[in-house]
Amino acid sequence: FARYGFDKERAGFWKARDFETAFAKYEGAKYALGVTSGSAALKVALTALDIGPGDEVICPAFTFMATYEAVLEVGAIPVMADIDETLNLDPDDIPDKITPRTKAVIPVHMCGSPARIDKIVKVAKKHKLLVLEDTAQALGASFKGKKLGTFGNMGSFSFDHYKTITTGEGGMVVT
Repeated sequence: FARYGFDKERAGFWKARDFETAFAKYEGAKYALGVTSGSAALKVALTALDIGPGDEVICPAFTFMATYEAVLEVGAIPVMADIDETLNLDPDDIPDKITPRTKAVIPVHMCGSPARIDKIVKVAKKHKLLVLEDTAQALGASFKGKKLGTFGNMGSFSFDHYKTITTGEGGMVVT
């Protein structure tokens, strides 16, 4: 809530910065940036990845609406793809959704269940697509010993009141 200012009252404590540093270490990421919400994390990450008007972003058919809203808010076009038995994005459906305007894919780790992120990243690399992991519902989960949110170019997290851990509100982007 108070990243800047109040230097005298803060007396050397920088809780947001300390939390970012601890979160990056926990996730095994080099950087973490706290933001106002999980939705903001998606939008900040898409903007940092230079996703914008006219670009297409492949998203799973089963997700919370924030995934699609973030894509729309940066001016891009969400493209719905099938899910598989994990209830997450089916990596085998990604190639069928790619057009010349496709720039990225957002696998969502729904309900704490990991998407087949290794295969998703492999398909994305083959087609030169960026990967933004929506890990809002899977903080702490891992896949093959690696924390979710760290497989793609960026990962996004939510600290809303009903998430795995909460700060009352807030989100995080890792890269």
